Amino acid sequence: MPSLLIAGGLTIDRFTDGSTAPGGSVIHAGGAAVRAGGRLSILTVAGDEPEARRGVEMLERLGSVERRPSASTTTYRHEEDADGRRLLVYEAASAVIEVGSAPQPVDVLLVAPIAHELPGGAVAALRSATDARLVVLLVQGWLRHLRVGEPVRPMALDEVGAELWTAFGTADVVIVSSEDYRGQPDDPFAQAAALRARVGPKPILVVTLGTDGYVLDDPGADRIVAAVPRRVVVDAPTVGAGDTFGAAMAVRLAAGGTPAQAADAGTEAVIALLESRLA
Repeated sequence: MPSLLIAGGLTIDRFTDGSTAPGGSVIHAGGAAVRAGGRLSILTVAGDEPEARRGVEMLERLGSVERRPSASTTTYRHEEDADGRRLLVYEAASAVIEVGSAPQPVDVLLVAPIAHELPGGAVAALRSATDARLVVLLVQGWLRHLRVGEPVRPMALDEVGAELWTAFGTADVVIVSSEDYRGQPDDPFAQAAALRARVGPKPILVVTLGTDGYVLDDPGADRIVAAVPRRVVVDAPTVGAGDTFGAAMAVRLAAGGTPAQAADAGTEAVIALLESRLA
């Protein structure tokens, strides 16, 4: 049972039917990590809203929790754009997560910001504090233009700061959704190549493709890029799918799986999640 620390923000998610729910990478990835057999600890930030308190209670059922206080919790309103794709509107920001005292040593560090609540320098600080042998980054939250009251917009890669590229280059695995490339080349192979050119030779790179699977760029396989389609397509809400993929992949890698085996485990975890939403 590999031990994991997941570092990232809690969110309050508001939906078009008027309902609200706690969310964020720590909840979605945390649940997936536990289902995959990982022993979990969590570093997060949240305010004191009822939904945030409920989210912290959910996390405490998954593992040990270090919660940094904030005047408010990151809040997203979920809508759809004219093409029917999910659209997030940024409604409130949280404080930055301070690494602070060293968490317990862990096998895997999974860093998954959702709204710039972790600076790039936090990756090295957390790796040193935890002595993690595997560092996995879900970089979606770092690739967002965020302005309160406005829809979230993906950054162009040229807009990402040097500190972040340095942090990405020192990781063992970098996972990004193809949705984060809107306005950039649509071809996922070109997307993976653009990432590789910026992060250097070390990390395993994965571009997830929604219901079409993923593209894997593994330096240990001479950086051959392989597309692997999903074996099952499920028409269900995909909120948290990327976090689920990343956590399941991280646990499988830590348990000795190859990158391809780990990415397949991530795919199966997402399929199981989506199928459960149809039950």
